[in-house]
Amino acid sequence: MSNYAENLPLDLLRLCQLYPPKLFLVLGSGYGSIAEKFQNRQSWPFSQLPEISAATVPGHKGCLTHAHFNNETLLISEGRIHSYEGYSKQVVTATTRIAHSLGCKTGIFTNAAGGISPNLYPGSIMLIKNHIDTISKPWNNDKNNPGFLPPIDSPYDPALLDKLKNISKSQNLSTSIGTYLMVTGPCYESASEIRAFSFWNANAVGMSTAWEVEAGFHLGMKCAGISGITNKAAGLSPQPPSHQEVLENAHILSSSFEKILFNYLENL
Repeated sequence: MSNYAENLPLDLLRLCQLYPPKLFLVLGSGYGSIAEKFQNRQSWPFSQLPEISAATVPGHKGCLTHAHFNNETLLISEGRIHSYEGYSKQVVTATTRIAHSLGCKTGIFTNAAGGISPNLYPGSIMLIKNHIDTISKPWNNDKNNPGFLPPIDSPYDPALLDKLKNISKSQNLSTSIGTYLMVTGPCYESASEIRAFSFWNANAVGMSTAWEVEAGFHLGMKCAGISGITNKAAGLSPQPPSHQEVLENAHILSSSFEKILFNYLENL
């Protein structure tokens, strides 16, 4: 474990020493019920963890959970912190860095997203191959040592993406592969913005994930992203998007997410 772990709750550290976690799973808006399917769960509120505060968004429980699935051990972030809650990139990515410090080498980051592409309608699943970050801020705020990061093709691991794609096929789940675009939030985008994002070849839009995946990638984690399409993006549906619609459709999508995640864990 890295020095970062020294400020974590002692009982969490001890548990991870006894049962080292391999996988870090982030459950986005409305997917919290998935955590209940794991065994031997022990949880710590975000407020008890260093560099992070309590979650404030409905649909995000706001805790880090140590759990088991068959013979595998993992850490689950039940909900997440968003930049629109007023937090810096350092805070938003804290759970990812904590999970890495506790031994997680792989991260799967789920989210609820608005579909931009015509084939992405509520109930669809998109495996993320890359993302567009429209709100990026510096990782290192030290003006004397800005620490520029080298360019990368994509922070999403291609082998892990292929594995999740094959699992989806084996479970008879129709999934697509596309580019996720992260916006500030919490307001939904205008129809004009969505048209612009479409010209950028963005397939789905949301308010999370990109920073966490980049943090994991730069720490050496193999990362994958899964978007559950919970609404059509603004201007593409007769009804304007709402958080209630997001939560309702995310709940419906949970069973499909379970099939992908549990099959992945069974075949580690």
